[in-house]
Amino acid sequence: MRILAICSGIDLSLPGGGVPIWWQMMKAIHEAGVEVIVTPCYGNSFASPWWRGYQKPFTKTQERIFFYGLNRGPSISKRLARHFYEQAWQKELGKILKQEKDIDVLLLLSLPSLAEKIPSWIRNNFQIPTVYYESDIQNIPKYSLDRHPEKYKFPNLTECDAVVCSFQKTSEEFREQGIRNVTTIPFGADPMIFAPVEIKQDIDVFFSGYGSLDREEWINRMITIPSRVLNTARFVVEGKFNVDLGQSERTRSISLDRYIHLCCRSRINLNILRQQFVDAEVLNSRIFELASLGCCVVSNPCRTLQQYFEVNKEILVAKDDKEAIETYKWLISSHEERTKIGRSARDRILKDHTYLHRAREFVRLFKDLSSK
Repeated sequence: MRILAICSGIDLSLPGGGVPIWWQMMKAIHEAGVEVIVTPCYGNSFASPWWRGYQKPFTKTQERIFFYGLNRGPSISKRLARHFYEQAWQKELGKILKQEKDIDVLLLLSLPSLAEKIPSWIRNNFQIPTVYYESDIQNIPKYSLDRHPEKYKFPNLTECDAVVCSFQKTSEEFREQGIRNVTTIPFGADPMIFAPVEIKQDIDVFFSGYGSLDREEWINRMITIPSRVLNTARFVVEGKFNVDLGQSERTRSISLDRYIHLCCRSRINLNILRQQFVDAEVLNSRIFELASLGCCVVSNPCRTLQQYFEVNKEILVAKDDKEAIETYKWLISSHEERTKIGRSARDRILKDHTYLHRAREFVRLFKDLSSK
C-alpha cells in the first residue's frame, strides 16, 4: 500500500508544534507497512528513512502572497488566492501521481484550505480516496481561541471520503455537520524519538508551551505563585509568554533535541492545558510526549486524563496552587517517587499509546477505503 500525504511542514526548524507530530505519524505509518510520500505546504521537503519527499508547488514569495490573500486580504483577494492556490496544487499533484504509480490514498493533514475541492478533483481524475486528518480543535468555531466563533467558517470536508480527528469532541462536531465517515484517533508518542536521556537533573520544575493565551489562570496557579513560595526551587519556562511568571527563569523557543534534554533535566514537568482543551475534555500531544520521555508530569485537571493514564500513578494532577506547591515539595524531595511515576507513564505509552498503535488504525481505514 502507498499513500501521498500533504502536511503543513516536515522541516523541524519551522515554528509551531505540528511538525513533530507529522514526523512521528509518517514514521509509524511506514513501520506499519505502508510506503509514504510526503509533500509540505511550508518550508523545505526532504527524504528520510521513512518517507520520500516532494517540494511544495510554489516558491517562498508565492507562498507569502497566497497566504496573505487567503487569510488577510479582502473577499475578492481571498477568492483569487484560493483559485490559484488550488490550481497550483492540482498541477503539482497531477505530476506526482503520474510519476508515482499506484497511490492508494491521499492524506490531508490539518489543511482545511485544500479539503474543499482537491478531494473531488483527485477522485474524478485518479480514482483515489482522500482522508482528512484534523489535529487542531481551533478549527472548530466554538473552540476558537479568541472566543469569536462568528469570525470562523466551519471546515467544509464533505468531499473527503473519511475524516479522522485527534479529539472525540471534534468528531462529534463534524458528525453534527452531516459528515458520516468520522473516526477518532488520538495523539500518541514515538518512544524511539521521545526516549529518556541520561542527564543530570538540575531543574526542579519545567514548562514549555506556545504562549499563555487561554491558560493564564493555570499558569498563575502552577508557576507564578509556586515559584514565589518555593523560592529556593528552580523553575524554568520555555516559550513566549506575556504574563507574570513569578521567579521563573525564561528561555526562548528551542529545537526539538534541546527540548527533550530540558524535559529530562527537570525533576517535574508541567502539562498546563489551555481552557479550551479543558472545556472540550481533550488532551494535547505534549502529555503523551512527556510520558514517553519517562518524565514525572503534573497537569492541571482534565476529565479525559483518566481515559489514557492512571491518575496518581502515571500522572499527577494539581487542582489549585496550594496542591501544586505541596506536590512540588514532595516530588522535589523524592527521587524514588519521581522515577517510579515517570517509569509507569512510559510503560503506559509502550503498552497503549505509541504512534505505531495509532498508525495501525490509520492503515485499517486506508485499506477499507482503497478496497471499495
